[in-house]
Amino acid sequence: MPDAEGSFREFERFHEQMEQMWKRLTGGLPGRPGFCLPVLEPPTDIFETDDQVVVVAEIAGIEEEEVEIEVEGDRLAFRGEKSDRKADPHQRHAQIEICYGLFERVLALPAPVDPDKAEVSYADGFLRIALPKLARRRSHHVRVTVRHPSE
Repeated sequence: MPDAEGSFREFERFHEQMEQMWKRLTGGLPGRPGFCLPVLEPPTDIFETDDQVVVVAEIAGIEEEEVEIEVEGDRLAFRGEKSDRKADPHQRHAQIEICYGLFERVLALPAPVDPDKAEVSYADGFLRIALPKLARRRSHHVRVTVRHPSE
């Protein structure tokens, strides 16, 4: 029958191995919570109005100029870095849940847009990107009369 101390050590080794696997899987880095991904993916909403496609992303704790936005074809990408501005190396954390680091999202847009006329704002932790829809080309009908060579 195994002794209790030996079983406990075995469990501790197993626990440490699981922690290491979890850190490798999630990209856990020193000073970051173990569940943060190496590249954060901010929650995002996309909606349409009659004349716009609007993307709203929740990115608290950044400055608007720290975000790079790119539109290519039917894709919108935004990326940047959320840094811990209040980090103090002398602090000893009892709990860390806020994730810091690089963030990026690449989204499919539901309609063709004009990126040159985009309006971007950032308030209360939300990035809002409003993109005017491109005017749809109207069908052009031409009436053609077919004449037979004998006429």
